[in-house]
Amino acid sequence: MTVKAPASGGASGSPRRITISTVMEFTDCGADVEAEAPPAGQVADVTDQAARQGRKQS
Repeated sequence: MTVKAPASGGASGSPRRITISTVMEFTDCGADVEAEAPPAGQVADVTDQAARQGRKQS
């Protein structure tokens, strides 16, 4: 997943690019499931958090 961080008002003014690696393990492939989207109160946009973490690692 690649996230483009918003410009932070720095000298260059251009957005910084960070890359996040996610490992997913899939099991029970082919099994029947009944899934529903979670309520809006149980999800979050973590783009800003990921961008801040990327800045700490730079």
